[in-house]
Amino acid sequence: MKNYAIFYNWILKRRYNIKITQGKELLDIDGPRLYLPNHQAEVDPQILMSEIVKKHNVSPMIAAMYYNLPILNYYMKKLEAVPISDLDRGVRDLSVMDTIRHGATEAFSKGNSILLYPAGQLGNQGYEKIFNKQSAYALVGDIHDEVRIIGVRMYGLWGSIWSRAWTGVSPSVFKTFFRSIFYFFANFVFFIPKRTVEIEFYDITEEAKQKAKVSTRREFNKYLEDFYNVRGEEHLRYIRHHFLSPPIHHKVPDKIKGIVSNDEKHIIFTKIEES
Repeated sequence: MKNYAIFYNWILKRRYNIKITQGKELLDIDGPRLYLPNHQAEVDPQILMSEIVKKHNVSPMIAAMYYNLPILNYYMKKLEAVPISDLDRGVRDLSVMDTIRHGATEAFSKGNSILLYPAGQLGNQGYEKIFNKQSAYALVGDIHDEVRIIGVRMYGLWGSIWSRAWTGVSPSVFKTFFRSIFYFFANFVFFIPKRTVEIEFYDITEEAKQKAKVSTRREFNKYLEDFYNVRGEEHLRYIRHHFLSPPIHHKVPDKIKGIVSNDEKHIIFTKIEES
């Protein structure tokens, strides 16, 4: 998969100015890792995976609805991805955690790493909220000593068409992907206006393990939220999609749909201000 990752990373860099500003050396260390990133947009796993897989094997934990998509399923199997129930709906049944634990144990035993999004859903403002999700808390609490825990902060995607800041809801993966392909060629590949994306990697192994031992789930999630939101709320940025287009003056959606608990019927709408 390394060659796929290098090629796809090259494609992504036509649109995104990807900068690893912290912890690049952590991608070169030996042994399995548990990557815990924030989740701004549907494209951030693509960017992150393309950077990590260039260095070593990592299996993403992905919602089954995406894992089973045609074409994408082929690559998910190649990556040995772990399909789990749709966390965006706040699933709480025990089988979900059993699947997560089993998938992580199998990957770690092979020396592979795991990529898990603690929030299990896209952000609905310019900061990360995990609420009462249990996956990261449970996995860190059970993790073996040889596994390093890497906290990942990504900046720059709030306002992307892949985020909820564009329409107020999670974008369609297929529609947005083909829209992006159109822009790729419409800009003659090399003239695509670029969005800067920053990635920071931190080894939080000891601190995260200690927090999982002495904290409640909500306290542990608050610890992760503080880690992700250390810069405060990210400013909204709309970047034009064609090099001949004028600057975008897109209207911020009046409502951003967000799930705030593990009860899938408990929905709120939050309003964000345009920067």
